[in-house]
Amino acid sequence: MNSLEIRPVNSERWPDLARLFDGPGDAAGCWCMWFRIPVKTYSANGKAGNRAAMQRLVEGGDETGLIAYDDERPVGWVSLAPRREFRRIETKADQGEIGEERVWSVVCFFIAPGQRKQGIASALLSSAVEFARDHGARVLEAYPIDRFGKIANGEAYTGVVSMYARAGFREVGRFDRWAAVPDASSPQAKPLTRPPGRPVMRLEL
Repeated sequence: MNSLEIRPVNSERWPDLARLFDGPGDAAGCWCMWFRIPVKTYSANGKAGNRAAMQRLVEGGDETGLIAYDDERPVGWVSLAPRREFRRIETKADQGEIGEERVWSVVCFFIAPGQRKQGIASALLSSAVEFARDHGARVLEAYPIDRFGKIANGEAYTGVVSMYARAGFREVGRFDRWAAVPDASSPQAKPLTRPPGRPVMRLEL
């Protein structure tokens, strides 16, 4: 890898995202819409519908994520936006002085086959932190998996705990289903009764 550059996705870079997702790997069919729309809509959309939905967001100017380039070739992606944009983790939980609109989430990584284990995901996370901060976020939240032994690439799409810990994130709670994320990350979080759950990690910006 010669020179990694990371840029926000916009209408001009849509063909690059399409090139990345249309290639081999685990992104086919999802197009990073799983968190953004209701499950019935997601299932009904299929690959073509989810692709069109993401294209509308990108071309409409919504915050969707960042692309990593190696010599102008797209090699990786991170999905981030204000947390309220992600239906499956949407919350009305009181965030005190922070305000819900200033809590952002990192929900997905995709690294092109043949480009993995080269630090691209960590570089994307670092850029995501700066991007969220520059856009007014006070908190960046993530929902990684605990890594015990070897895991499939498709299972690690939210990132792993160790990567976030290295970037300064700390665990603030656990949840056992996506709908419970607000309970885990709110100031009045209640302990989970059915461990181990998935970590909720936060970085104050």
